[in-house]
Amino acid sequence: MVAVLFNRKTTADRNGRNFFMLFRIFTLRFNQLLQGFDDSEVVEFIKDKTVLSLRDYFFLRNEMPYLAIVLLYEPHGEDTGMAKAGGKKKARDESWRKLLTEKDMPLFDSLRSWRSERCKKEGIPPYVICNNKQLAQITVARPQSLSGLVKVEGFGQGKVEKYGSEMLEILRHSKEEEKNGQPASE
Repeated sequence: MVAVLFNRKTTADRNGRNFFMLFRIFTLRFNQLLQGFDDSEVVEFIKDKTVLSLRDYFFLRNEMPYLAIVLLYEPHGEDTGMAKAGGKKKARDESWRKLLTEKDMPLFDSLRSWRSERCKKEGIPPYVICNNKQLAQITVARPQSLSGLVKVEGFGQGKVEKYGSEMLEILRHSKEEEKNGQPASE
């Protein structure tokens, strides 16, 4: 079961100019056969869209797990006003790079490689697991427990339960290699 809400909201940017913000909310019910959430409709929907933001919310209703996904997006090839401001195309957000030092890069690259492999296995885009900023925050914080991962913005209990132990293993491996004077590897 997938419940979908589709909407278009007018809002203003910092300069007071109005623009349209497109968003869609998917509510996915836990699928016993898949032992997970069937996100094929979400994946199909975003094929021809530029996803600007993705938030997920795990909840229970009548003891049945659900996953709500909120997508903020714009269609490819259309100017909704979000990607362009003052006639200039919006640059890709690379602010996460400022969080990292050269010493952090091997661990960040290991986490990013893991994310890439995991996404290929699940058939989902990488940002569904976490975005680069979240990976950078994890790299800098180097949490040693699942409760430490929950402190990363956008990392709720659902993501921690699904991906946390694998991420912590990479963090532990990196810590051991740092103690031995070796760079972190995959």
